Amino acid sequence: MMHKTIYAVALAGALAGCSASQLRDDKISREVEQSVLDAETRARESRTLSSLAKLEEAVAAFVSREHRIPNAIDDLVPKYLAEIPSIDIDARGHRENNLVRSYPSDVLRGGQIDGSRLKDTGRWGYVHSDHQVVIFIDCTHQSRRGHPWYQEHGVY
Repeated sequence: MMHKTIYAVALAGALAGCSASQLRDDKISREVEQSVLDAETRARESRTLSSLAKLEEAVAAFVSREHRIPNAIDDLVPKYLAEIPSIDIDARGHRENNLVRSYPSDVLRGGQIDGSRLKDTGRWGYVHSDHQVVIFIDCTHQSRRGHPWYQEHGVY
């Protein structure tokens, strides 16, 4: 059966003006290219989640030392962060950036971000109340883990 399949591929390739080995090489090339693209996407997402963790850590240090919640992410620079890190996620319409979108505290529902109230800017999102601060990725698209980006948490 295998020989018939190879023969059929070789015949189809010959009729199309290319050899069976060229068809196989093209398929392998596409698979390698896709694998590289997937690895690049995973690396960008991993860097973004690490940056989110750094922001979360900086907020915790700020609150611990200053005994208050920062009014904005910019309050963390330069004492707790050298600069606001970049977001680089693979979501339609979002480009790498280090911008911040602040939201009013009513975006929080039961201590969680209400995704229906987001602007989906692809920036860092920042919201705080008198007792809570949340830094998130202002994106409603799904991450590779299958969650909307705004529900992701930083990882080290």
